Amino acid sequence: MLGVLLQVKCATGNLPSPFVTNYNTVVMLIVDLFAYTAALATVKILQASNSTNVYELMNNISLLCGTLASILLVRLLVPAFGWFTLACWAVYFVIIVTKSYRTRRRLCSAAVCYVRGKMEELMMRLKGAEEPQNQNGMP
Repeated sequence: MLGVLLQVKCATGNLPSPFVTNYNTVVMLIVDLFAYTAALATVKILQASNSTNVYELMNNISLLCGTLASILLVRLLVPAFGWFTLACWAVYFVIIVTKSYRTRRRLCSAAVCYVRGKMEELMMRLKGAEEPQNQNGMP
């Protein structure tokens, strides 16, 4: 709906294109729409799996990207109100980041443990300390 209003605003009168007047905002909008699409697709994929921590994090990211896209369109249509809504979105972003701290910490610690295990396995292989295996693949 906001995209249609943007077309109407730019089509009437002698107003230049938003790419001319608000180039950075339009580029941010395009990048944000791609990020929103990717996050939403990831949420749909993770919804079927049992990874609830990653699902929760990606769902928050998709919600933030979706609202940011709407806010950027509002900023193009009504700049003063757009700045106000962007400030409100920034407060909401901080709230979401602080609420998801434990989830992010669990995910990061799990990732560090996984990488540490893989690095130890790699170092053992490089040193030749891996146990010889017989033909069955058993040590």
